[in-house]
Amino acid sequence: MKNFTLLQLSIILYILYIPCHAQNRDINSTGLYIHTDKHIYTPAEKIWFTGYLLNIRATDTLPYHTLFVALINPVTHKPVLNERFAFDRGVCKGLLELPDSLPSGDYALVGYTNNYIADNHEQEFQQWISVRKPHQPAFKMKKTPADTTRTAKLKIPDSNICIRLETDSAAYQQRGMVNCRVVLTDTTGKAIQGLFSVACVCERRLRKHDKWDICHYYFIDQYRLPASVDLSTAQQELNPVSGFVTKGTKKVKKPIPLLLMKNNEMITLKTNKDGLFCLNSYQLFTPSGQPDAILSVVKGNQSEFKINFLNDIERVNHQLAKINYPYTPEDMADSTIFTPEETAAATVITPAPANPKVPVPQQEPGYVKKVKPVYQVPEFQQASDTVTARNYNTTLYWNHLINTDEQGHANFSFRLNDLPGVFVCVIQGISTMGVFSKYLRFEVR
Repeated sequence: MKNFTLLQLSIILYILYIPCHAQNRDINSTGLYIHTDKHIYTPAEKIWFTGYLLNIRATDTLPYHTLFVALINPVTHKPVLNERFAFDRGVCKGLLELPDSLPSGDYALVGYTNNYIADNHEQEFQQWISVRKPHQPAFKMKKTPADTTRTAKLKIPDSNICIRLETDSAAYQQRGMVNCRVVLTDTTGKAIQGLFSVACVCERRLRKHDKWDICHYYFIDQYRLPASVDLSTAQQELNPVSGFVTKGTKKVKKPIPLLLMKNNEMITLKTNKDGLFCLNSYQLFTPSGQPDAILSVVKGNQSEFKINFLNDIERVNHQLAKINYPYTPEDMADSTIFTPEETAAATVITPAPANPKVPVPQQEPGYVKKVKPVYQVPEFQQASDTVTARNYNTTLYWNHLINTDEQGHANFSFRLNDLPGVFVCVIQGISTMGVFSKYLRFEVR
């Protein structure tokens, strides 16, 4: 991540500016917020997002190393997708790839940190994500009213931040370049430093109300009453990988040395005296595209030992999937969601690929195990003027984090694709004077 110094300074100043909001909370100590690139997706699309810990000082972010994210089917009450990502100074870059077989419907996107169990005041983040496919009806859900006991009297205060989000034109041609400028100042015109994530997406893929941004979440949504979840069987700190080593079927009585091998790197570890071990995101962080890591016992006669994995994250996800989150159905006809180009493409019938033969997995010795790394999220690939293939991606641009300079300025540019229509540029972030968001519409002809 670039500009570590500015990032850390911005967060520290931001938290120092609003101690009255961050202190004396009896709900949601972290203020975890996830900014997604849009709200409505099709199967096989990617959900790009940035996670923010809004209530944690930059000097206190070290214990927060992992963001766990699950996509939950509210009808079956089962997770359909789950992944983990690494925090860096209270900010997390993430990406979920939706399966192409995912049924149309509304899914709960749920996120929590590695301290979710240890911190009794941490509340999971939840947002509804819609998955739609042309000519395919969505599964039905019942309305679940929100508990407004704690939020009925809350409101978003008047902001002291002036945000200018400008494009170099109000209308563009397909495959053209869009140049954007952001200026942050206070009401007197003094520059404000901040950092933000930005998405430029087709307007059809955003919700029609204004309750889906960082400001509404910070001042209202995070005060919802927490659900009752029994997580007493899980370890106090959640890690991407945890487990224990046994000698045959017997419990060990002293620490066992381990070796983690990943991306041409070797890390030496030890269990505790009972054989328990855990691997956090910093230890498992690996560039995308790299093979699985290898975890091995490196003591004496290795064949005497066995590595056993725990399934704490799976249990937490299944507990969270049982919660009936507040939900209000929305009418979303195909004509309001999909462009004519997408609808036409959906009518083309393509032959189903032949089922490839799945190789029979080889039996691993008990003392060595493959471990899935925590992958570094790749950068968003925007459209190119040199590629002739038609590109109808409804997300034109995504950047997980941009910093303003000392004058409060930031600039970014991106190339349009072949999709015409109305698009919205959305920025959400934090500054030395609090959270902020801004929307700007432009047209592509």
